[in-house]
Amino acid sequence: MPAAHAQALSPDAADYPPYAAPPYPQSRNNDDGAATPDKSQQNFQIWLQGVQQDAIAAGIASRAALDALKGVELDDQVIDLDQSQPEHTITFDQYGRRIVGADRVATGRAFYRQDAKLLANIGWKFGVPPSIIVALWGIESNYGRDPGHFDTLDALATLAYRGQRPGFFRKELIDALRMIDRDRVPPGDLQGSWAGAMGQCQFMPSTYLRYAVDDDGNGFSDIWHNQADIFASIGHYLAAEGWKPGTIWGREVELTRKISARDVGLGQTHTLGIWNKLGVRKLNGKKLPEPLLQASLIQPDGAGGRSFLVYDNFRALMKWNRSTYFATAVGLLADRIAESR
Repeated sequence: MPAAHAQALSPDAADYPPYAAPPYPQSRNNDDGAATPDKSQQNFQIWLQGVQQDAIAAGIASRAALDALKGVELDDQVIDLDQSQPEHTITFDQYGRRIVGADRVATGRAFYRQDAKLLANIGWKFGVPPSIIVALWGIESNYGRDPGHFDTLDALATLAYRGQRPGFFRKELIDALRMIDRDRVPPGDLQGSWAGAMGQCQFMPSTYLRYAVDDDGNGFSDIWHNQADIFASIGHYLAAEGWKPGTIWGREVELTRKISARDVGLGQTHTLGIWNKLGVRKLNGKKLPEPLLQASLIQPDGAGGRSFLVYDNFRALMKWNRSTYFATAVGLLADRIAESR
């Protein structure tokens, strides 16, 4: 993001394209030393008026939704987080130890047992294993303990006004208003991560509108506090994105001989019968089952690292997050959680 402009007054927001933010001047003092009004805040309010006009044009008419914009403020912490970049990359083993650690496994197993009846009902309804639902919940919000406490409207408005993907976040901001308008979500419940992902399953507003489920029928899909709605929303998302009941996500495997690079990656699939012929085995050394099932071989850390055969359900997990690290960690955590039964 460009550095803040500290010189002359910035032009009005109207001089900029619809999704561009005007320069962000710092506060200045007048000749008497008194602070003058921050022009950037004035420009931000003008910009918010444009968002309100867009919302009305999109059919959002409720007073609650439109009034929710009145208290929206720029959040400097969101700007700082958006500008920060990871200092280094990590290996999959390092990532896995952090995401599939002993505490997360133990806590997941406890919830898996505690909520067994609810999870079984939702798993049956959507065809998604309860262990996968619990694993996603655990990774996204640490089982509801860390859902994020940023004001979602502030975060989305800040990213739309000053962020690196203004068009995307402006649309998400409109969708957040639509949640209030259409789904009667209380504005005060709109809290989550600095990037606008909300609740215990970390849905963006557009994702909420498509996939959130009011499982208990209380009037709105409460992904912040309601366990049934949280689990059902996760299950609905995966079912809608292609999860196939009765098939696992994948498995870690052993390579008994060298595999050609052209056979590695999600772009290549073979039946398990072919993988058997290529020397791929279960970790216990036994041959792979179901010889007609299609699978891809992935190596998150490259040749020489751990190897996994993944099925179509792995691709459903990657619709949630397009990272092979993430999708593999979800599968491994789910497997560890399910071991408790």
